[in-house]
Amino acid sequence: MILGLISGFVLVVSLCATVVFAPVNITAQDLNPIQWRIKPESVPPRLKPGDRFELRVSAKIDDGWHLYSLEQPQGGPLPTRIGLPEGQDFKLAGTIGSPLPLVLFDPNFNLDTQFYEREAEFTLPIEVFKSAAPGKQTLIVSAYFQTCNDTKCLPPKAVKMTTVLEIVVANKGEYTPAVKAPNELDKTNPADPTKKDELTGIVEFDFVDFAGKKRKLSEFRGKYVLLDFWATWCKPCLVDIPKLKSLYEKYKSSGFEIIGMDSETIGDEAEAPDPEFAKQAEARARQIVSTRGIAWTQAMNDTAVPVAIKVFGVKALPTKVMIDREGRIVATIGEKDDLAGIVETLLSTKQ
Repeated sequence: MILGLISGFVLVVSLCATVVFAPVNITAQDLNPIQWRIKPESVPPRLKPGDRFELRVSAKIDDGWHLYSLEQPQGGPLPTRIGLPEGQDFKLAGTIGSPLPLVLFDPNFNLDTQFYEREAEFTLPIEVFKSAAPGKQTLIVSAYFQTCNDTKCLPPKAVKMTTVLEIVVANKGEYTPAVKAPNELDKTNPADPTKKDELTGIVEFDFVDFAGKKRKLSEFRGKYVLLDFWATWCKPCLVDIPKLKSLYEKYKSSGFEIIGMDSETIGDEAEAPDPEFAKQAEARARQIVSTRGIAWTQAMNDTAVPVAIKVFGVKALPTKVMIDREGRIVATIGEKDDLAGIVETLLSTKQ
């Protein structure tokens, strides 16, 4: 029987009706394998309007993890982006300097990837605006990056670092700081595309597939559905593709389906992703689905990410969630779990 075959699975099944209404926390803790900081010795004691200086920023990388470099070939992982947010009295005055990365062929991306281990230091050439006001000014440096180890990739993350600079001489004449209108996001919340029946524990959500068609999870009632949260920048997600293809081909006729939940923009910028990045990521996802012969349904990123965050509390990729024939969550599946064994056991049980 199913209760005796799947270790760690019984609890999920037996508690489904009472705990399914809260988001499922996929990871035990939030990982933070990259620590960023501004090197204090690179901060000048005083600056004048119009001055230029070099600021050094370091990323300390935990053992077993790596940080991708500032440049990556097309179709590869996400490059690290470092910059100065708008609205301050400083700007980048040239190309950011970076150390020589490690370069290794990655069969999952089918190209050479460039990355750092242990620590990486970046040099930012910065210019003080000539209109900068005298006194203490806060300089903000932003970094947007992703990190992976051999088994998982964390969602892209945005961090901000700050340091205080003293501007000692103002321009002649009256200084009037430029006031920029804030880039306000539309705060109007559309109807929530997700819901759970509090009496039955049944999950429902809407999504748009790669063909542009509006779909619902309930279309798959009567089948076991594996929700595969993945992204093109997630190396372990790409490793999983051959296993998922084999599983799909073997069990599709027995009432097993997969929905690929493309989660390219999951992470710190999920609510307001960079439009250009989102566009490029969608093109990469479509290319992978096409070239690797993926036949199951794929949900578009902008409809998959809200489901990942609000319903399932996804913190890292890959993440897989099994939905039973009636639409209830029955298991979250980790890297070390026997996915094929779980699917076979579920399909062999009578409803």
